[in-house]
Amino acid sequence: MSPEVLVLGLFSGIRPATSLAAVFALLKAPEPRRLLLLFCIAGLASTWLIGVLVVLVFHGANTTFGGSTFSAVLDVAFGSAALVAGTALLRGWTPPTPRRRSTAAGTGMADRIGQSLREPSARVAAGAGVATHIPGLIYLVALNSIAAAQPGRAAAATQVAVYDALWFLVPIASLVLVIVRPRAALTYLEAGTAWVRRHDRAVLIGGLLLLGAYLAVKGTVKLLT
Repeated sequence: MSPEVLVLGLFSGIRPATSLAAVFALLKAPEPRRLLLLFCIAGLASTWLIGVLVVLVFHGANTTFGGSTFSAVLDVAFGSAALVAGTALLRGWTPPTPRRRSTAAGTGMADRIGQSLREPSARVAAGAGVATHIPGLIYLVALNSIAAAQPGRAAAATQVAVYDALWFLVPIASLVLVIVRPRAALTYLEAGTAWVRRHDRAVLIGGLLLLGAYLAVKGTVKLLT
């Protein structure tokens, strides 16, 4: 298992995201245990399936275009995209994101998610698990890292599953809490995510800039050697 994939998975799991608002809403809904279980199952299944398919595509491209060259080009491209996104947020070139309130119900997107999940059906909870975990830049970086090592299909599928489990760290932990300590689950989640929610912008900008610099240097070195 690549350390890079583990680090990216942990960052995806703890960074501010709309899934956190969904988890808070589900914890406040009737039957939170069943709804969180459906949220996790549907989300994990969809992200795992997409991840495995993308790894197979990257693996095929690596074979066709000369192994490490294709992976290095993607590293440079993804790194550049991360640097641009991080710089845009840092400089205020993007529309300001309303700050989340302490309950993580927040405003904007978080507010809409909270409202839609006040009394959700099983289908809505499952759909939220998929909608709040649509693969983005960081997921593609992790999948490229997996494909670059050219693992077998079983190994690749396992690595994607590990990454996805880390990405779903908060929902899975919340599900465990609501089973073990149902009355205290919401309190524990608020306390456990308080720092990240207070520093959401800094965490996102810092993560993007560090990731972008790392990938740009990594990809450039590969291309030059």
